[in-house]
Amino acid sequence: MIKEIFSGKLPAVLMNPTPFALEFGSDQLADSQRLHSVLERVSNSLHNQVELYYVNVDKVPEVQTMYEVKDLPTMILFKNGEPQDKITGYHSEKEVYKFLTQ
Repeated sequence: MIKEIFSGKLPAVLMNPTPFALEFGSDQLADSQRLHSVLERVSNSLHNQVELYYVNVDKVPEVQTMYEVKDLPTMILFKNGEPQDKITGYHSEKEVYKFLTQ
């Protein structure tokens, strides 16, 4: 399951001891919608290994600015509240699963 991030919720997410990923996207972009669909399918096989959060940059641009996300869609993987890796653009289910479980 993917949860949506609103700016006030971000500090609590960053304190999460479970690895998590922020998906930055926009409802206006086809690649963002395609990646979001892939993430929804992949989330079912993660079995709580990684939590997924969606950042709609049209609603919370300050989070996009905070992480210097220039291209959409972008995913950032966090461990212990710190960014560990980032991928940009559309990726297959296999690539997304590998990224999230590294």
